[in-house]
Amino acid sequence: MKKDKRAPSDRFVPVRVLQRVAARMIPFYRRIASNRKYAAAWTVGVRRANLTKLLRLLQEAGIVVPSPGVGSFSTNGIGYFVDFSAPAPIGIYTNGTSLRPGTTQFYFNTRVHRMIARAVLPLYRKMAFDRVFAARIVRLIRTNNTAMLNRVVRNLVTTSALRSVTISSSGFKIGFKYAASPFVFYNQFFREISG
Repeated sequence: MKKDKRAPSDRFVPVRVLQRVAARMIPFYRRIASNRKYAAAWTVGVRRANLTKLLRLLQEAGIVVPSPGVGSFSTNGIGYFVDFSAPAPIGIYTNGTSLRPGTTQFYFNTRVHRMIARAVLPLYRKMAFDRVFAARIVRLIRTNNTAMLNRVVRNLVTTSALRSVTISSSGFKIGFKYAASPFVFYNQFFREISG
């Protein structure tokens, strides 16, 4: 049987997984966007890599780690990652916001994080509640159609701070560069590769 060159296993994500992860993250991003005190506490937790504090804040937004469907959570001092359980071959599908590793250490920006949360919420809502739209995103990931994904994402993420949309690891990442920070932040969905 010939393998489809346009859809290798590293670009595979089921529509239902993308929808479920987007839906589960909406309350968290809504809270970041609307509550400055919560967002500031989140930033302190990320900068200090304080898992206890971050897990408590996640729970306040309705994400309990671990729980059915939510496998784990991690931080690296420059961002965070929520891991969701998914059927094989995915296993774990991750959402988070972070700087690129090696950029700096123990840096996170509350204002930028809040602006990113506001910017991505329309996209997350559309992915979570519109199966046809989510299927289109998955098809673009599977076929590695970055140009079209870029157009689709920019229709909903309308900030001029959006710098890039790239496909990687069965998902995509959106790069944001705001004047409030010297760094590019990435909001991302991806398949966690273990082993």
